[in-house]
Amino acid sequence: MPQPPSSQRIAEIHGLRGLALALVVVFHLFGNGRVSGGVDVFLALTGFLVTRSLVRRVTSSELHLADHYGRTFLRLSAPMLIVLAGTAVLMVAVMPRSMWSSTLREIAASAAYVLNWEMIRSQLAYGAAGPSASPLQHFWSLAVQGQFLLVWPLVVVVLGRLARRLRLVMAVAVALATVASFVFAWRLGAADQQVAYFHSWARFWELGAGALIALGLDRLRPPVVVRPVLAWLGLALVASSGFVLDGAALFPGPWALWPVGGALLVVIGSGSSARWGPQHLLAVRPLRFVADISFPLYLWHWPLLVAWLSWTYATRTNVLAAVVVLSGSAVLAWLTHRYVERPVTRIGAPFTGVVRLVTVPVVLGLVVGGTLVVTSEVERQDAARKAAAVEAAERYAGCIGAAALDPALTDCERPSTLVDASLGYQAPDGSACWSNKERPVELRMCTLGPKTGYTRRLLAIGDSHNHQFVPAYRAIAESRGWRIDVAGRAGCHWNARDRVGTPEASVELCNQWKRKLAAYIASEEGIDAYVVVHSSLVKVEASPGESEVEALSRGMADAWATRPDPSVPVIAVQDSPIFEGSSALFARVVQPCVDDHGLAASAECSRRRGRVVRDDGSLGATRLAENAHHVDLTSYFCAKRRCSPVVGNLEVYLDGFHISPLYAETLAPYLGERIARILRRSPGSS
Repeated sequence: MPQPPSSQRIAEIHGLRGLALALVVVFHLFGNGRVSGGVDVFLALTGFLVTRSLVRRVTSSELHLADHYGRTFLRLSAPMLIVLAGTAVLMVAVMPRSMWSSTLREIAASAAYVLNWEMIRSQLAYGAAGPSASPLQHFWSLAVQGQFLLVWPLVVVVLGRLARRLRLVMAVAVALATVASFVFAWRLGAADQQVAYFHSWARFWELGAGALIALGLDRLRPPVVVRPVLAWLGLALVASSGFVLDGAALFPGPWALWPVGGALLVVIGSGSSARWGPQHLLAVRPLRFVADISFPLYLWHWPLLVAWLSWTYATRTNVLAAVVVLSGSAVLAWLTHRYVERPVTRIGAPFTGVVRLVTVPVVLGLVVGGTLVVTSEVERQDAARKAAAVEAAERYAGCIGAAALDPALTDCERPSTLVDASLGYQAPDGSACWSNKERPVELRMCTLGPKTGYTRRLLAIGDSHNHQFVPAYRAIAESRGWRIDVAGRAGCHWNARDRVGTPEASVELCNQWKRKLAAYIASEEGIDAYVVVHSSLVKVEASPGESEVEALSRGMADAWATRPDPSVPVIAVQDSPIFEGSSALFARVVQPCVDDHGLAASAECSRRRGRVVRDDGSLGATRLAENAHHVDLTSYFCAKRRCSPVVGNLEVYLDGFHISPLYAETLAPYLGERIARILRRSPGSS
């Protein structure tokens, strides 16, 4: 963010920047996906400071574009390139190979100031920190600011040359653009929140709001006695935003006015000498220190957090992680500020003007080009490994995975090593039938198999444990000529009772999805069976005296009873065994065991059947409901006494509680035959 001349500075802004950055870091560490609104504050302040400086310099004929662009992007790019280099080192050191290609692409996009568009292209959502999170997802805001800083000086210069009354003409133009962007963000957020969150034009209104205040601050100044009230109100809005609002689901829509308006109220209320004003709080030494290193601290903290979680196999931040990440980020940020950010602002002749203007984009271009070359080589190597794994999977198809537990296939030829299912199998894209972060909630559905001319039509419903069967559903649909429609939502299944142990907001979103599902089932005709699967880790509200399993069973039976035609069967598939309920423990304990023992892991890493097979309530539900049937595939995961993470030369699990796509496909013959058997004897199927 370019600094205004010292005579133009507003003291409260520096402390506000420190507060906003502190909120960003705290929420990234402990917010579990919630956002603080701090980035929205940064955008508004950027719009204010940049516009104020540009208008003053254009009016006084002091703006030289070549020098301005070179200085601005050198100051932004130098710390950024240091952090990108550090992220590349962390990627190689602690991140799984499967993340290298996407991370390298994000490094290139970050250096080109287009990371927000890369996030949109790759359909990434802004989420909580975790070992599989993008280490550079926070660079989206730097990309938006970079694009603004590239275009905005030209807008101010052009308007300055075309209009004598620059402030008035620019105020009208900025107001129109800001309103247009605000409406666009509102509408896009309602249609596709994930895209709206990163979209440059959807974010412009936050920058534009700051620009409007910059153009009219002198006229908007309230009486001195009122300013501290406005400043305190604004500070309260900024500080409370992340606690009151779920910004990841709401910003940059109208609710983003909360942090943006708060920041601008602090600006409008600045300059008071009243002792009870917030200027004293904003000037405390810790906030000033955080503000001094705010830019490099923002850049460093997230990749360090993701790297720590990858290294420790943790899924959430604990106190130790917070201390390590905060300490490491603060030290690296101070070093970057002291030895990179400050020195580049003092570089003088001959590295000025056109020389600096040309050098910065050339260096960035070399970084982008070199990174893309490395990305291409990484992807070439991955493709070769995948081709070898695909060949092995195809050669031994019908004999690997669940087939190893089929007593009729004892003479099958199998490979001498583990087949790398993660490389050797391209799972079908189930995103079209998966509901999770979209707002408003949608009943997303995809069709597997023929859309016309099918012999049976099934509707498969459930949470991620239903979604893990998509490869099996596809194989069944294609081999049997069935149409299988799939609809799923994260943490949500067809149950009349609310889930417990999850945030209230998630429960309400699940209920919205279930209402849409109920409406669809009530109106849709021609369905031959409902296939339902859900995680056995889920708990729902229980009545007094009910066990957790009984509550699940009765909730499902009550939900199934609402289907319009009871003669259409419900087929409840028993959840797959939960080998490890924690993905962190699976990565720390089970996966190393498999890696160390290879094929011998089927015995060396096995666990007692009673430890991993859980009652998901589905059997009890089928006993309570009319025309409901139970399918149990546990015998294709486990022997009589033991269950293993490796079966038939395949790794069974992705994370301990979700099975791998290739293993799911090997279950298709057995799941398909069980369903077909039920349909043959069901009175309601055609």
